[in-house]
Amino acid sequence: MAQRFFFLFFLLISSLAFSQIGGNDYQKKYNSKRALTGGADGPSEQDMQLQFDESKKSSKLLDSVSIEMYKFYTVARDSSYVDTTLTIQKEYKVNFLRKDYFELLPFSNTGHAFNRLGYDFSKTELLSGLGARSKHTAYVEADQTLYYYVPTPLTELMFRTTFEQGQMANSTIAVNLSPQFNFAFAYKGSRSLGKYVHYRSANERFEFSFNYKSLNKRYVLLGHYANQSIENQENGGLNREAIILFKDHDPEFRDRSLLDVRIKTAENRLAGKRSFLDHNWNLVAPKDSVTTKILLGHRFLNESRYYNYTDTSPIDHYGDLVFGTNTINDFSRLRRTSNQIYTEFNTLYTGKLRAGISAVQSNYFFEIEEEGLTDEETLPGDPSQIETTQYLLNGDWKFQWNGFSMQALLQKSVGGTLLSDEISAQARYQFLNKTTVTGRASFRNQTPDFNFQLYKSNYEAYNWYNPDLENQKTLHFSLNLDHPWLGEVYAHWQQLNNYTYFNTTRFRPEDEDPVVDRESFLYVAPEEIYLAAPEQETNTLNYIKIRYSSEFKIRKFALTNTLQYQKVSGTSKTNTEEQVSQALNVPEWNLRTTLSYSSNVFKKAMFVQAGITGQYFTSYYADRYNPLLGDFSRQDQELIGDFPRLDFFINGRVQRTRLYLKAEHFNTLFMEPTYLSAPGYPYRDFVIRFGLVWNFFQ
Repeated sequence: MAQRFFFLFFLLISSLAFSQIGGNDYQKKYNSKRALTGGADGPSEQDMQLQFDESKKSSKLLDSVSIEMYKFYTVARDSSYVDTTLTIQKEYKVNFLRKDYFELLPFSNTGHAFNRLGYDFSKTELLSGLGARSKHTAYVEADQTLYYYVPTPLTELMFRTTFEQGQMANSTIAVNLSPQFNFAFAYKGSRSLGKYVHYRSANERFEFSFNYKSLNKRYVLLGHYANQSIENQENGGLNREAIILFKDHDPEFRDRSLLDVRIKTAENRLAGKRSFLDHNWNLVAPKDSVTTKILLGHRFLNESRYYNYTDTSPIDHYGDLVFGTNTINDFSRLRRTSNQIYTEFNTLYTGKLRAGISAVQSNYFFEIEEEGLTDEETLPGDPSQIETTQYLLNGDWKFQWNGFSMQALLQKSVGGTLLSDEISAQARYQFLNKTTVTGRASFRNQTPDFNFQLYKSNYEAYNWYNPDLENQKTLHFSLNLDHPWLGEVYAHWQQLNNYTYFNTTRFRPEDEDPVVDRESFLYVAPEEIYLAAPEQETNTLNYIKIRYSSEFKIRKFALTNTLQYQKVSGTSKTNTEEQVSQALNVPEWNLRTTLSYSSNVFKKAMFVQAGITGQYFTSYYADRYNPLLGDFSRQDQELIGDFPRLDFFINGRVQRTRLYLKAEHFNTLFMEPTYLSAPGYPYRDFVIRFGLVWNFFQ
């Protein structure tokens, strides 16, 4: 029903846009140089100035359009423009997520899971989510959707090779029907077979977004529709014998498909559909001499997402099956509807002050389909649904004066069974020499994700109901100092109370010893059993992170560095002479450096950038991946890390096309294979990959 309303509303606005300004009239009056002069609030009131006459429109259009006019922004009105330059930061972001992987450790196949090398709990989703957090790394949330404002049609194409029988492609098309109405289509598709048995990934995302501003500039509307799916075959990682063969560097097993895995018939999938609208009306008629705004607005979100784990021939790797079942089909779903009414007061002297109230309805439930069995017989003892309505007060304030800016945020639960509170403040000052200092503080009180509270599975050990979980509380302080040529120093301290996580409660059989196979006279290890369950840390955790980033250039050479130190203090779960496993584990050091050379070639027809990137993190008890939950669980049996990753790249730019060629992890050609992304899951071997990003400005 919500999707039908969404498309009906879009058709209505499209008709309104065409009725207010015709195609010929629009071309007669539209001055593209004024099309994008808005700042953080998106297109400004001057954006709609229509200045040139028809006789000179073509020449003026060509002379006045610049790349800075092709802008995009989020629902928070954080705007940026299309950037076609070739930099080291772009090199870091040409990947599956289109963002820097510095604190992420990808698995061997594109579009699979990511282990964590660092955290920032102050920026996670405030409301209780579906769970399956490893899958949500690639899931685009409502506040991440981009809205475009362009003077002429814009197209961006991205392509990159993957691992065995697959490709990855992203495409975005943004068009303006008039200065008042812009829309964009985005599609992302990725498929990769992977180097290991039963490890295929397939991901899709379709998104349609639009924004509209009336001719009198008093009514503003933006919205989007998104449909995305993240699907993976799951093999449970290499079994113990295969891990030994992998680490022994046996040449007969350079073909990774020969290594045996734990599971060969399981798959999981995260999928979601979302409709979103945000519109407001300015009570003050815009005039050149009046900058005051008093807005009344409404924000609507309707989303349904589900997580499904299936296995047609299950084994006892996750324990015993529920009585009467012989296949696995775990299906959890979250439906959420949110309505917010807000008002905004904006003046030159007070900044932008917004206040509102939200009603959020959440329905988390399990769809149980087991032929011949009732729900009580299949998954006994606990309910199969959590349904709640939350009422929240919302407020935020943004103020800017000369080089100083300030912003504050408040979200407070005033009704409902779940609590979701947040208060934060941030101040920033920029000195005359462009040095900036930013300080931030925040406090959060939030209910754990729904899959910590309730879970239903055809595996007996993966059924729980925890209605008495305490809220997780996070206190955050951070300081950022950014100097134009000395670099950037970022330090933060987070205090966690009632930290909620999955703990590995059992991995290997406790009562079974290896037996001797009489025919081969070899010791045969018993089957591995992997059990995990939610836990809350009763002790306070203090998490410190200090990061230094810099780039030093000497003529055509550049050295780009990122160094990060981390420490978690609390009561350890396991102590050894060298390492400690706690509820939250991170590597003490995480380092990355890139030595690059940049120059124009072919009579400046092409810009080339080549170099080597080295990455390293110290060993730590990295979380174990659990494909049944689509999440990670703490473990204390195996250290991960202490191996270098070296990549060689040659990138080029021809006009507005960027070409990327990389030899990933080439040091595996001459080093021992001790590299893992998680226990049982090897990191990527040496591979050569190609990609490109191409922008068209019609």
